Amino acid sequence: MKWSRRSFLKGAGVVAAASALQPVAQVFGAPALIQAAKPLTIGINAEVSALDPHHVPGSIIGNRIFNFIFDQLTQIDLEGQVQPMLATEWQNDGVTWMFTLRPDVQFHDGTVMTAADAAYSLNRLLFSEQPSQIRAAFTPFIESVEASDDLMLTIITKFVDPLLPLRLATPNAAIMPQAYAEATGFDALQTAPMGAGPYRVAEFIPGDRLVMERHSGYWGGEPVATDVTVRLIPEDATRIAALQAGEVDLITTVPPDLIELINADPTRIDRVSLYNWMLIYFNSLKAPTSSVNLRKALSLSIDRELIASELWGGNVRVMNDYFLPGEFGHDAERPAFAFDLEAAARELEAAGYAGETIEFTPPGTYYTNGRLVTDVINEMWAAAGITVQYEPLDTAQWADRSLAGNNIATLQSFGTSGDAGTSSVAQSWGEGSWVRQYYVPSDEYAQLIQDAASSLDPAVRYENYRAVTAILDQDTPIAPLYQSVEFYGVNSGITWQPHQQFYIDLRPGRFSF
Repeated sequence: MKWSRRSFLKGAGVVAAASALQPVAQVFGAPALIQAAKPLTIGINAEVSALDPHHVPGSIIGNRIFNFIFDQLTQIDLEGQVQPMLATEWQNDGVTWMFTLRPDVQFHDGTVMTAADAAYSLNRLLFSEQPSQIRAAFTPFIESVEASDDLMLTIITKFVDPLLPLRLATPNAAIMPQAYAEATGFDALQTAPMGAGPYRVAEFIPGDRLVMERHSGYWGGEPVATDVTVRLIPEDATRIAALQAGEVDLITTVPPDLIELINADPTRIDRVSLYNWMLIYFNSLKAPTSSVNLRKALSLSIDRELIASELWGGNVRVMNDYFLPGEFGHDAERPAFAFDLEAAARELEAAGYAGETIEFTPPGTYYTNGRLVTDVINEMWAAAGITVQYEPLDTAQWADRSLAGNNIATLQSFGTSGDAGTSSVAQSWGEGSWVRQYYVPSDEYAQLIQDAASSLDPAVRYENYRAVTAILDQDTPIAPLYQSVEFYGVNSGITWQPHQQFYIDLRPGRFSF
């Protein structure tokens, strides 16, 4: 098949599907004529440390929280395609991208968005003096951002990058009002941000709750939920009890073994397969996991099929690759990651392993079913003759330890926006990324990723991504486990559809009581 630039972009899912004339119903889904308006309370298992999408890591909880408050230039729909959001259309010529912005968009303070606000926001993400764990996913690709007219934004990439609209389809590329951000200052913005999303922050009490009020001037129409309270309830049983008692309307992160407690009137379970997968992360730069043979032994000692069937009831798909099905670069014929205790024993012998202790410090409540999964992995490693010091951590402890580069082995997730060029495999180990404290890929690896990102030839891209997987197989910095799923407990009166990027999307036409 002969691929033109446009046909490649369409295949990659990065062509704008609409112009400024597209009605809201097509962007947001058909809204009901009459919808009840009332408050909504959500019980969530973890929280972000602050409300600054340009500087605060946490793709799962961050996506959930920031999506309430902020909009960005583009968005990913439920079919995984890029759609307009604050930009109505875009075009590019080589390294130059021109984004036409939606007119008359109001921020939460009533001021109207211009390209100057968009340029300020993206430059804040990319180049601010404050350290950011987010920008490493963007700086390898973007050279400059500037307003070229009131509603025209120009982005220059470092090389031809057909995936730019897909890269920008994340709340981490949120647009905020320049005047407010500059007047408020960095520290105050961490708890009192302002965006153009459907909800504005009314109160944020870390460790307790986030209260938001609907943005009556939202460009997509007025949301149905008048106020939204997000309550931090880390314990699964307490979160489920709150839903059953009617104290909350929706809860996240329901373990599969507790589904039946919820899946009966007046509550139900809603399930979604995510653009996300779970893995064990090894510290390749510190002993004892600096030994590649030891890392391979640890991976080979994990019975993923048992985890999927017994701990997840068959609701998850065991990983066979470093990319997900449907993601460009995935090899459907590749076998699942092996469970082989004899091969693990050979790797332990090659490592000269003499019983050195492996510190295993996963989060206890952050990931759905995560504690049970890591309990079992700990037992599997012990059964393989590996000495493990197992210490599940609360979310804050785990985040601090992870960002400081102090884990030896931990549970982690990788995500994607639907193309290998936007996946954690392509973006996580860039300069400035906290994940680089655990593994520094070769120059060859980095070049393969860059060449794949800039190529318009799908054959070249696919070949490069397969070469990347061969390097990961050899180095084993991670042990992929299974594709993530999310189970939500929901009041039966709610109509919505869970998003594959963890969003709880309350925009008009996407949520009703």
